Amino acid sequence: MTERRVIDGRDLVPPEPLELTLATLDTMAPGENLYLLLHCEAAPLYTILRRNGYPFSKKWLEDGTNEICITKA
Repeated sequence: MTERRVIDGRDLVPPEPLELTLATLDTMAPGENLYLLLHCEAAPLYTILRRNGYPFSKKWLEDGTNEICITKA
């Protein structure tokens, strides 16, 4: 079973969550998922993901966290 990869960017200063996310995606196998937790929208990241063909979904959790699930292309 593959471990769940999570980056908790809620207490990080931009652009740290973006940089960590892109670096982590580089180390992942195709089909693997990465979960990024933020307190904001990640518009610059969404643009990069779309441009590079990474499928992603996002949902707001009850505590105000934006959970973004990115699948390694």
